[in-house]
Order: sequence, then C-alpha cells, then structure tokens
Amino acid sequence: MHAGPEGPRAGIRYAIRVRNPTLYLVALILSSPAAFAWDAPGHRAITRIGIERFEEKIADSGATWIGEEDWSIQIADLATMPDRWRNIKNPFLAHLNNPDHYLDVEDLTDLGLSLQTIQPLRHEFAAQLRLARDSHPSAGRQSNPKFDTAKTDAYPGFLAQAICENYAKLQSNFKTLRCLEKINDPARRNQVQAVRMAIAMSMGSLAHFVGDCAQPLHTTRHHHGWIGDNPNGYSTRKEIHGQIDADTLRVHSLGEAAIRARLKSNPPATNTPDPTNPWGATISQIERSHAQVEPLYILEKSGDLWKAPGAEFIAERLADASDFLGALYIAAWESSAPGDEDVAIFVKYDGFAPQQPEAPGGAPAR
Repeated sequence: MHAGPEGPRAGIRYAIRVRNPTLYLVALILSSPAAFAWDAPGHRAITRIGIERFEEKIADSGATWIGEEDWSIQIADLATMPDRWRNIKNPFLAHLNNPDHYLDVEDLTDLGLSLQTIQPLRHEFAAQLRLARDSHPSAGRQSNPKFDTAKTDAYPGFLAQAICENYAKLQSNFKTLRCLEKINDPARRNQVQAVRMAIAMSMGSLAHFVGDCAQPLHTTRHHHGWIGDNPNGYSTRKEIHGQIDADTLRVHSLGEAAIRARLKSNPPATNTPDPTNPWGATISQIERSHAQVEPLYILEKSGDLWKAPGAEFIAERLADASDFLGALYIAAWESSAPGDEDVAIFVKYDGFAPQQPEAPGGAPAR
C-alpha cells in the first residue's frame, strides 16, 4: 500500500470519509480490492517464504521456533502492521510512518542527488534534502498545508532507511534472545517470551518494507499513474497502483505456492547484505525494483499485465522480495551471536529479580 490518508499521495480507498464504521468498511470493500491482496495477503506471502528461506539456512540453530506454524503465521500478519498504522488520521504517526513506504528516485535526481549519494542515516538524509532544496528551489514537490497536515509531501521517502533501521532492531532483538538463552534461567521464561514477541514484530516490520521495495511503484513519482511528460502514452489512472497491489495477485493466483515455484524454477541472483551494514544491498534492491517501473507501465499499456507476461513479472517481484528478506533474516541472525562479555553486560544492567510468589493475604511467601 503506497498511499496514506495524508496529502496528494492518498489513494482511492482513502478518498472515502465515512463516520459510521460499518458503512466505512462496506465502502472500503466496494471501492478497493487492494485491501485483499498485496496490501495484506501479498505481504504475508512474502514474509512466510522469507521465513522458510531463513529456516533452511539456520535449521540447526536455536531459532527453529520462528518456523513453527503459529509463530510464522503471526509474524506474517505483523508484516501488515505498518499499513494498519495508517488507519487513523494522526499527523504525528503519519509524519513518522508514511514516508517509510516509498522512495521516489526521480525526486532525488531533480535535487541533484542519487541513490548512490544520499545519506544512509535518516536525520542526515533529511538535512541533506534541506540543503539540496536550497540549491534547487524550483525542484521537488511543494507541500500543500491544506492537505498535507503531516508535512510529508516535500520528502522523496525514507524506504531505504526504514529497511536498515528495522534490520538493526531485529539484529538487536536476536542478540537479546541469545543472551537469555546463554543464561538459561527458567525463572526468565517471561523475558524469553517477551523477546520472542519483539523478534516477531521486528521480522514483520522488516518484511513489510522489503515487500514495499519490491513493488516498482514504491520507487517512483509515477506511483499513481504517469505524471509529467508522457511521450509513450503510459496510463495516467490513479487506480493503476491498487491494480498492481491487488488485482494482479488475484487474477494470476499469486501467493506462497507461486513464489516457491518461482524461486525453484528461476531464482533471482541473491542480493546478500553485509551483516554489519545492509545499506549497500538495500540500495541495490531499490535499484532493481526501480528499473522495472517502465517495463511495468509497458505491460499495462499492452494488456499483457493480465496475461502470462504479467504473471511472470509480478511473480518475479514477489520472489525477489522473499529472497532478499530471507537473506536479511539470515544476516541478522548470524551477526547477532553474543560473546561472554555481552552476556555479562546484559546481566549487570538487566537487574532481573525473580518474582516471589505471594502467600495467602498478599504478603510475599517465605
């Protein structure tokens, strides 16, 4: 899901403002089939296959619980959470969350920047953008205060930073779990369970943004139809984004089975991240996706999007996302093993004290 409820990026589904929740749900269902495909089931499918690839690689490790059916299903559902954060019109949350879902590469070019020159750290990138706008005052999009209450329209997006930040959170949560496993204290079972839940959230969030990255329209200003010069006569319909997110998966029956088959028959060249710094691999992944923007519009224009070439194209994008996600999961796990000093520091600052059972009357038992 590319568009949020704030600003010109808002998709068709967000144009409906209904106060009655039941009427809103009906209107949402009737207006946008995207609610049932890449927006949720597509993200879940990518996540499930990413987990499978992770499990294949670390089958003998202490992380096999991740592949258990209940955990896998829950992690996959958590991959939809960053889109669910847009179910309220709150400028604080929208300002933080909405730009994480995209990076419009053409906007960088207009500002004299590129994927190779942008700063990896979020706030340094924001400062870089301010300086670039000062040097290119007529470039980029201008925010309309009437619609852009979250003040996000001036940004080309923070998708690359979101992927790397969520990778680091997963890496940290893996390390915490492994410290607890080394301590191996049954009294800490609630801590272990809490960290497992944190890992599930981190894996789901990372999966979401990797999935967004694989959708070419999340890497371009032409995200809801071609804008500006259009010599090739590509579609200018805003609905094209929802059709890619949703209808293509439904029409071509693309889900977990199709992704598995694609990875088996024609696997992508695996984009292996540096475990200590996945920025380079993340930029490469965005480049791979952005290169497919015009081919996608060509497929839509010819009608082949709804035929075998379209099925092949979308399956490749889903498979590429799943493969990169699995590689990130593996890298985060393999780089998270704690040493004895890490465990000692964890114990020192954790301040863990087992809960004492209460005696009758509420007094601590002796």
